[in-house]
Amino acid sequence: MNLRLFAAALALAAAPVAFAADDDNPYKKAKVGDFSTYKMTTKIGGLNVEGTMTQEVTAKDDKEATVKTTGKVNGMDIPPNEVKIDLTKPYDPTKATGNLPQGANVQVEKLKDGKEKVKVAGKEYDSVWETYKMKVNAMGMMIETDMKVWQAKELSIPMLKMEMTAEVMGQKMEVAMELTETGNKPATPEKK
Repeated sequence: MNLRLFAAALALAAAPVAFAADDDNPYKKAKVGDFSTYKMTTKIGGLNVEGTMTQEVTAKDDKEATVKTTGKVNGMDIPPNEVKIDLTKPYDPTKATGNLPQGANVQVEKLKDGKEKVKVAGKEYDSVWETYKMKVNAMGMMIETDMKVWQAKELSIPMLKMEMTAEVMGQKMEVAMELTETGNKPATPEKK
């Protein structure tokens, strides 16, 4: 598969983790060490690509939270990425797409929403789901996606699962992410 195509697929797969908007800012209740790990499956160009992605709150004060995204795809590390989220304003998912290439233009249109019980990571959650149409102009490509995201307001990193379909450079792409673990990792003391 074309490396550029695969990079676009990874960027799109990672971006929606923070997409579901909230009237308030869900990261206000987060604590340093809060994390969510997701199983990720991407189907594109006849390939099935498996991976994991973890988002962790690495720093936080009254005004800002820093969320670091790491992961592995087919056994290879995804370059880590940090996004700073302004806690003084309602959550704006279009500004939390730090996984997209620099200069990417993102347009998000919310289509529908509803409520549903969802079982992930061995637990049932009351969730709110939302569907979106997303247009991304990145790396010289225009990509349109349809996406559905399920969230649980009780979690500081609220996404439970996500499904997305798109066409990238003439190739149909499907991405699914599902929460496998969530919790809080105690900070590791720095070595002197």
